[in-house]
Amino acid sequence: MESKEIDSGVLTALAKQMRLSATLEINELVQQRTAKGYKVVHLGFGEATFPIQKDVAAAHREASNITSYLPVAGMAELRQAIAKFQSRRLKNNIQPSQVVVAPGSKPLLFALFDLLQGDVLLPRPSWVSYEPQITHAGKKIFWVETDEEDRHTITESSLQSAFSRAVEQGGNPRIMLINSPSNPTGQAFNTSDIEIISTFCKSHDITLISDEIYSDISFSEETSATPCSGSQFNVGQKILTGGLSKTYSAGGWRVGYAIFPANDFGERVQSAVLAYASECWSTASAPAQKAAAVAFDTSPEMDLYRSQVVLLHKRCTLALYHALRQCGLAVSEPKGAFYVYPSFHPYSKQLKARGIRNSQELSRWLIEECGVAALPGSAFGEDDAGPIGGRYRLRMATSYLYFRDQSERYQDGYRILDLALDANNNLKLPLLDEAIQAIQNAAAKLRLAP
Repeated sequence: MESKEIDSGVLTALAKQMRLSATLEINELVQQRTAKGYKVVHLGFGEATFPIQKDVAAAHREASNITSYLPVAGMAELRQAIAKFQSRRLKNNIQPSQVVVAPGSKPLLFALFDLLQGDVLLPRPSWVSYEPQITHAGKKIFWVETDEEDRHTITESSLQSAFSRAVEQGGNPRIMLINSPSNPTGQAFNTSDIEIISTFCKSHDITLISDEIYSDISFSEETSATPCSGSQFNVGQKILTGGLSKTYSAGGWRVGYAIFPANDFGERVQSAVLAYASECWSTASAPAQKAAAVAFDTSPEMDLYRSQVVLLHKRCTLALYHALRQCGLAVSEPKGAFYVYPSFHPYSKQLKARGIRNSQELSRWLIEECGVAALPGSAFGEDDAGPIGGRYRLRMATSYLYFRDQSERYQDGYRILDLALDANNNLKLPLLDEAIQAIQNAAAKLRLAP
């Protein structure tokens, strides 16, 4: 009895709210079921799995003997590469001095939420880690409701509604975080969307953080809009975050970055982040930074690799999207990244007859009864008792539908990347076919009486 009382006082109230990330949790569940001999189609984990571009891999190997601490802000060579790459993308003259490098973009977001004043406006749904990051900083979250169909589009009225609700409840909404292309929806903002969000944030003195970790995996120019483009980036309070993990399939190397505007706001926040970093993570891995400097190069070789990656993700993700629609699910066409975000609400009657009342129970049924791993919408902030468009949502990632293991990734990966450039080739993706078949089987089960 005494030990229980001692244990109950070990953790802070905040720590007791923390739990394993849903994305990592489902990955471990899949591994456990696979080890027991179950066949599982893994659509639950958003880890890009293409082979590393050869020059980037070589740079990492050659830098493996660099063991000294690098500057807190990051290796000069890498900051210069990021600035040059983003200057081209953003059509703005980004300076290396505006860039801060970290071991992934996650710690940078933690730092920003810890350092910036005010509570947070967060679109619903949002990536699973945003909510705990904000909670960790002791801030309140006020959800911004998105379009019922695509679960991404934000209107001026939905922004004003969230802001007014925050004020009425005693909040101090001073920060907004957006993610485009989006995890979990695969949707992306267009220029009009960005204008609405940027104007609203500026008029209410809100710092806008734009997480653009998937920005290079955009399926069209129309949906690659960002609030940080052109000279507008240096007007007001905006911060861009990104990283190496998604486009370059190098999540385990842990390289992220933030870009701050060239104004007084940017300089003050950047200075605070560097002080925070010096006491927290010190610096990102030296070999990974050296390799990242090659990855962010604007060379023809890296531009080719980025094009191959986008075309492959687009082909695979759209194929899964079309299959989901044919199964009668409510799903919008993805505009980027490698996610689809279907709702099973057209099967509400059949689901309730099976005792499945929410997305969590649907996710569990799908993996246990149908061998398909997908994350529930509730992990992304969806309200299973809310508007029908957010109910019975599942996030499905296509990133694991190319290779069965690490060996196959490097034996076949470069050949598959080369084939991506020819839209007319008959590219075979057996794991994609298996995923589609498994989902078709799940839909067929739902059509039958339980």
